[in-house]
Amino acid sequence: MDGLTLRAPAKLNLTLEVDPPRPDGYHPIRSLMAELPDLFDDVELTTSARRRVICPGVPERENLAWRALDALDAHVGRVLGVVVTITKRIPSEAGLGGGSSDAAATLVGANRLFGLGLTDEVLIELAAVVGSDVSFFIRGGTQRASGRGDVLEPATVPTAWAVLARIPIGLPTPMVYRAFDRMARPVRVPTRTVRSFDELVANARNDLWPAALALAPALGRVARELAAAGACRVLLCGSGSTVAGLVRTAADAERIASQVTARVPNAWVDTSALGDPTLAVPTRTTARVV
Repeated sequence: MDGLTLRAPAKLNLTLEVDPPRPDGYHPIRSLMAELPDLFDDVELTTSARRRVICPGVPERENLAWRALDALDAHVGRVLGVVVTITKRIPSEAGLGGGSSDAAATLVGANRLFGLGLTDEVLIELAAVVGSDVSFFIRGGTQRASGRGDVLEPATVPTAWAVLARIPIGLPTPMVYRAFDRMARPVRVPTRTVRSFDELVANARNDLWPAALALAPALGRVARELAAAGACRVLLCGSGSTVAGLVRTAADAERIASQVTARVPNAWVDTSALGDPTLAVPTRTTARVV
């Protein structure tokens, strides 16, 4: 095999509870995370005499995919010659995990390309070194994540759709967490089992919303437009700056997306299934040999 291409999907934090930072600076989290398999980057890996990571707009050594290869090389004790070419569809600094998903796809793809035989457990350990959300994307699907996001437990959610809307405001994750640390701790509501769409809506929340809104008040307009168009629940994606509206059906998602696009002309708007993978395109777990 000389190369392969993987799909690296986005993710949505259906719940995100954030605790105060640990001595190492990381904030422990608890999150119900779901793939958004209709929104994905393509990550192509081909063997080469030397390493390259090609992604427009991102210096290769600053790309999480580069850090993923560093971690993999250190683990196997040799330099893996590979060119990684990333075709972006997931917006950057959007809270959708695009960079983390690209890194996870790089780990999974290099493991297959070079026949390393590493288990998911080993890849998750390497992913945790690369970035907080990378471990989730090794397994994908729907997971309850805790710790730094590297303690994973499989979960399920009912069939639902998300309408994603983002205005051109970048919110770097460290900035949002610093704002969060300056605020009063959120009042917690016990998380219940999610068995129905109504329970999904009732449980959905994100502790980082007040911090993101304080840094970018324009997010409030996006949230209001999603709600006015009929979204059953509106929440921040990760640390922002995408806002998601949860709806029951694909028809609802398309209708709301059209309304938000008309009402917020500078917004990037997209839709994706979550919960039932049969409703969406194949995910990154399917490799195409090139």
